[in-house]
Amino acid sequence: MILKFLKIGSKPATIAYPLPLVSFLGFCLSGDLMSFIVSYLFALFFFTAINLWNHTNDAEDDLRAGRAEAEFLIHKRTEATAFVISCYVISSLLVVWGSKDKEIALLAFLISALLTWTYSDKIFVGRFLRRLKEDYRTEILTYLITTTSFFLLFWTFFSKVSMIGISFALVLAAIYLSGFFLKDIKDISADVEAGYQTLAVVFPPGTLLKFSVFSFAVAIILAAISPLLTFPSNLVFLSIILIPLLYCIIIFHRHKWKINKNILPELKIYTKLHILSILSIAGLSCFKSLWLL
Repeated sequence: MILKFLKIGSKPATIAYPLPLVSFLGFCLSGDLMSFIVSYLFALFFFTAINLWNHTNDAEDDLRAGRAEAEFLIHKRTEATAFVISCYVISSLLVVWGSKDKEIALLAFLISALLTWTYSDKIFVGRFLRRLKEDYRTEILTYLITTTSFFLLFWTFFSKVSMIGISFALVLAAIYLSGFFLKDIKDISADVEAGYQTLAVVFPPGTLLKFSVFSFAVAIILAAISPLLTFPSNLVFLSIILIPLLYCIIIFHRHKWKINKNILPELKIYTKLHILSILSIAGLSCFKSLWLL
């Protein structure tokens, strides 16, 4: 049962978990292998808590949508809730043990944990109040706050908060938000049936794609002008990312930002650019460190 909880808690895949991209970037910027391991363990338990809690609360909606794990979660809701709480506790202990800037880390953890819990909860507080995820305004606000606080907390596993740490948090938050806008498109049918006023319901898919591209472009600009990359590595980074990004934008615009099979190849390229951007920052930061040696 625990293995099944872990499997459900690994979906959807993100740049922090189960992909180890954020931990890898932190390692390349700091050179601290132990922090890489601890930060990834933190991501494992924290994202398992977030995802499993979300799936558990949405089990009835997911069952109507034909999702395989929904019936299991309905029957095991008590056990799943206990497992979620355990994962939150373990992740908090990892923060206390592994963070190099504990005051900021604990504050950021409390903000992230509280918002991610209430975002999905309809078993406890959500029985009386509309969930944060059910309205696009609170949905956006939650993601803006939690992504920034989470990645700032994540940096504290590698070093004290500095301009590099703030840049790390802002760039990764913008990349994560870019993926979030795309993810919302996939949930549109279930959200409509449930009567939610989410982004996917209120805005057409083409608008969400524009939001995603804008957020990603902000991330690229922030990375290029931040302490994460210095001259000339920032120019190399821009040449790696901007050329394929501009190509995708031209194709999207040519098809009037309509998401259909005509832009599917470019959409796949675009989504891979999120991963490539993080790997490029990581690789160029390693190259800079070796050059300085």
